[in-house]
Amino acid sequence: MSPTALTRKPQDASTITAALLALLTALEGIPAGSPAGAAYTAAIRRRGEELAAVGGAEALRSAHAVVLAAAPDQAETRAALIDSAWSTIPGWTDTGSAA
Repeated sequence: MSPTALTRKPQDASTITAALLALLTALEGIPAGSPAGAAYTAAIRRRGEELAAVGGAEALRSAHAVVLAAAPDQAETRAALIDSAWSTIPGWTDTGSAA
């Protein structure tokens, strides 16, 4: 496999946010503590890392606001999932879900 085949094309914050929203929506039907739930949580963490890389704490806060506003009835659960998944991302621990 060539080095270019291993390199992912950088994504913008809106694309990453859309992926994050899809992951959170899918995770809502997964039992807590399941292997699938752990995989989705890891993917949510990776989306957070990508957001931090392309836009720092501001991109994290913006994506957080978008995914919470998309489903107000799920906002509290989504905020807790994001806080847990993003807890080790520099910039998020300083802003948290209060952003």
